[in-house]
Amino acid sequence: MTSPAKSELDVEVEVKELEGGRVELAVKVPPEPVTAARERAITAFGREVNIPGFRKGKAPRAVLERHIDQAALKDEVVDALLSDAYDAALEKSGIKPLDRARIGEADLTQEGALTFTATVTLRPPIDLGEYKGLQATRRISRVSPAHIDSELERLRSRRAQFADLPPDAEVAPGDLAVVDYEMFVDGEKQDDASTSGYPLEVGSDQLFPELNDALPGAHTGDTREVEVTYPDSHSSPSLAGKTAQFKVLVKEARRRQLPELDDEFAKQVSDLETMEALRERIQENLEAIGKAIADQDAREELVRQVSDASSLDVPEVVVSREVDRRIDEATEELERRGLTLHQHLQSIGRSFDDWRADLEAEARQIARRALVLDEIGEREEIKVSEEDIHAEMHRLAQSEGISEEAIHQRLSDSAELNRLVTRLYQRKVVEFLSENAEIQEEIVEPEAAEETDPAEDTGEAEAAAGETEEESES
Repeated sequence: MTSPAKSELDVEVEVKELEGGRVELAVKVPPEPVTAARERAITAFGREVNIPGFRKGKAPRAVLERHIDQAALKDEVVDALLSDAYDAALEKSGIKPLDRARIGEADLTQEGALTFTATVTLRPPIDLGEYKGLQATRRISRVSPAHIDSELERLRSRRAQFADLPPDAEVAPGDLAVVDYEMFVDGEKQDDASTSGYPLEVGSDQLFPELNDALPGAHTGDTREVEVTYPDSHSSPSLAGKTAQFKVLVKEARRRQLPELDDEFAKQVSDLETMEALRERIQENLEAIGKAIADQDAREELVRQVSDASSLDVPEVVVSREVDRRIDEATEELERRGLTLHQHLQSIGRSFDDWRADLEAEARQIARRALVLDEIGEREEIKVSEEDIHAEMHRLAQSEGISEEAIHQRLSDSAELNRLVTRLYQRKVVEFLSENAEIQEEIVEPEAAEETDPAEDTGEAEAAAGETEEESES
């Protein structure tokens, strides 16, 4: 169906203020455009409805209307008008929503008008600080031989072979182990906190860190006992202030066997012939990654400055929605690893309330910065064009090694497309800040930056070695 032009659609709108920075719009579309939309819908149905004794589209109007499903007809009329009516209501009321509206049930009144409600969260008023002429520093870490060695070791670890420990060999830090454990409190087994087949790297496990000290020296098939004392503030009242005993069975243990760092290794991980050439490639790529990190850090500093200098109240509904999303993501990730959120919080000694408070602080900061960037973009009339979207889709297809058609399919979900456009919009606003800032460059010597690996911070260790796509996937 074709809806009437937005400029031709007049609506009545009443605004009711709600709590939490929200408003409810009561919208009424007068009978004339509703009647026109209904006529178009009836005509379209007439071309599709089979009526005995008549060819499609040739039945008299009175006969046709008796054969049309009135509920379906109403849905067509509402669908034809709702989007433009909502936009017209926003324009007439001057409301600037922060996110999508929650639309109430639409009704057709006796006189033929269309009515509905739309509940939206308002964009809060923002008093922007200075956002032009800001100052920041690009701190580029010089690549040291130690950084190159670290990348080589990372590549070496990725190609490690794993072999089961012999019966007489002891588990050591760095070994991979699979354990079953049972938890006992006051002599009673806690079934909900007992696990079978828990995998870990000895010495690096964070979910059950006590195992890092308990397992070294054990053999496959051995049992170890571990005690964990929980704080009085623990989220589970049954564990608060108590000491739990764990019986841990080592079911499996394997040890890495690393390849030699020689010319043959260089051929395996790259298109190069020698280790010397591989080291040079790694240095070049680490330098490029370091510059990209420096650019990113400088841009983040600009965003932080303008956010801190601005005054606004972040709507709590936005914070709550982001927190809920993060909790859902964390829960799903833990479930994929065979754990519950409760078990995870127990292992790190955090209460749910404290953990959620941290999420709220992060979500509020992210929302604050997004609102500030949005306000700058509106003042500077920054737009995301169709060309921008297509270019980003092409970039995503190349970086993920999939077809652009697959990216199109993913973005057929309007929520995914909105997220993409939001990322592009914020990126363009940050580029505007950078172009209008004074950015100095500083080279940080290895002694001052030895703790930071240029590739480690970005997750691009493989890119630093210039691995081919086929090798990376093998």
